[in-house]
Amino acid sequence: MIVPPFPKRIEIELAGACNLQCTYCPRRFMEALDGFIDYSFFARLIDEIEIHPETILVLHRRGESLLHPQFLDIMKYVKAKFKNVQLATNATLLDKAKSQGIIESVTFLSFSIDTPRLYESTRRPAKYKSIEKKILQFLEMNRTQGNPVKTQVSMVKTSHVSAADLQTFKEIWTPRVDRVRIYEEHSANGNFGSLHRARQARKPCVMPFYEMLIYYDGKIGRCNHDWDGEPLGDLNHNSINEIWHGEIYDKLRRQHKTLKIEDSVCAKCDSWYPEEGIQGTGEVTEK
Repeated sequence: MIVPPFPKRIEIELAGACNLQCTYCPRRFMEALDGFIDYSFFARLIDEIEIHPETILVLHRRGESLLHPQFLDIMKYVKAKFKNVQLATNATLLDKAKSQGIIESVTFLSFSIDTPRLYESTRRPAKYKSIEKKILQFLEMNRTQGNPVKTQVSMVKTSHVSAADLQTFKEIWTPRVDRVRIYEEHSANGNFGSLHRARQARKPCVMPFYEMLIYYDGKIGRCNHDWDGEPLGDLNHNSINEIWHGEIYDKLRRQHKTLKIEDSVCAKCDSWYPEEGIQGTGEVTEK
């Protein structure tokens, strides 16, 4: 795999904090996780990334991005700078102003939700009907403005989810959104990225050659399955470009190329992404 001059995809964590206690979330294996990215620091990152407008910009990770006290300012700062801006939310904080900010600045929005039967036991303390209403209100706003945002709903398939639950979930949302996604549960044993089911023979993961994950405090993670690993760098001291082409990243890439993976996070991960597909595990239904 060839290392591009700049990451093809960059995830920036706006919030470490979250307002839900989802029963299957890897947060339960961590110490208290909170905090928000500093707005001026965020702007500095965007200024470096902006000269690469083809870069996919993702504005979420371990927390709920809409909790950020300057969320609308962040939306305004990224507006029209990138061709692909992605965001995921649990929708608890969606209102008219935030929805409009998203519609003007984001190109792909994913709602994290569950089937009605399980929602209130898995995504405490939110209430299903309230969240469904907020999502439907957003979808209507988006529709009246020409559907500038592609939409997705996603849920996690755990041992408590039945085939009937999955079918109900698809029937509810397939007519309403552009994509329905059902993810495999991961990290249930405390090893981030591990899956219950066996996968085919290990291949090099594309993520060290494709993506950079930036935590809210400026530390660099490996990918969305890295929740608390030793950082690959610190943007408080270096630029994105310097870290991307630095020795720590190079060392990790060599391990994946040779499949002699010693990295403490990658070695335990079953959710690796092969070069021929970076969609990850899970079922996808699209219109």
